[in-house]
Amino acid sequence: MSSEQTGPAVPGRRARRRVLLMRILIGTALGWLLLITVRPLLGGRVWWWVLVDLLPPLVLVLVPVVLLAVGGAIALRRVRGPVREGRLLVGLAVVALIVAVPQSGLNLRAIGPREQAPQDALKVMSWDTLEWHQDNNADHFYSYLKQRKADVYLLQEYMEIGDGEPVPVDDKGRLRAAFPGYHFASAGELLTVSRFPIKRQSVVKARLPEPVTSWGDYWNIRVLRTDVVVDGKEVSLYNVHLPDLFSLETSPFSADFYRIVDDLDRRRTVMLKALRRDIEGNDNPKLVAGVLNLVPGSGELRWLDGLTDAAHSSDSLYPVSFWVGKPQAWRLDWAFSATGAKTYRYRLTDPEGLSTHRAQEFSFTP
Repeated sequence: MSSEQTGPAVPGRRARRRVLLMRILIGTALGWLLLITVRPLLGGRVWWWVLVDLLPPLVLVLVPVVLLAVGGAIALRRVRGPVREGRLLVGLAVVALIVAVPQSGLNLRAIGPREQAPQDALKVMSWDTLEWHQDNNADHFYSYLKQRKADVYLLQEYMEIGDGEPVPVDDKGRLRAAFPGYHFASAGELLTVSRFPIKRQSVVKARLPEPVTSWGDYWNIRVLRTDVVVDGKEVSLYNVHLPDLFSLETSPFSADFYRIVDDLDRRRTVMLKALRRDIEGNDNPKLVAGVLNLVPGSGELRWLDGLTDAAHSSDSLYPVSFWVGKPQAWRLDWAFSATGAKTYRYRLTDPEGLSTHRAQEFSFTP
């Protein structure tokens, strides 16, 4: 008697659990689709969205792939579940995947053939040196730079840390000895080293908040423009280091953490606007490279619309330039060309323990 009453209830509970699970999966798919749809719209417009952008970009496609696999298995009855809901899940996952791929940092151009660099192409290196060689062996540091054999070096963090604050560094003597015949331009913590004559240098200026350390130029100089002459042609090199996304030295459980995120976001936006104005008013062939502290798919990249990402010429399917410990999931370093200039054979080079940023190396024709 009791077995007749309880027996049929077990399948009913299982069916309800499967329905509940499908609703959760469909809700997840809808929520994920909403997230990746609004992501390019809110980045750079709402300061706290920076915290959402810290999610490794590859995750944006991994979630739809998992949902697609589950929905496909249900729709094909390889696992038990409502078939109609399984098909709906597949449809949502496919749409989410299509929206996510351009934001994920995946370089699908790596699958096909890539254009070879001309014989006369320039070799360029852009690298965040991480406080110059302050905590590293100077000989190793300069050996690493010279091994790149670049015609142009766009270097960031030409500086040291003293008493907890960034301070200028003067390494001109060592630089001249390491790169005889090269030309140098520096401002703030930015250093450009060029085998070609420098016609002029200028700082891309913007109306920024007050500096928060005693060295004001560290905060106020974030783009150094250097116009060089290559075979009689004037070329503009933009050496860029935009403010960080957040402070590693401040606890996320403190109000200061979010105040700093807001301040850094405003600084980045102001500098991106100023960079955009300078680019639009400049008819020279252009190269823009450095630490932009922007992640793939971020809405802030809209300020660089019309420029060509150098990573399109990479053979890496997922180029990443920055890591903390073992995970290597973020691309914060970028290079772009514009106004007839082109880049080739882009790659990110192991920094040999000298920095947390890989060096960007590529060929360039103005």
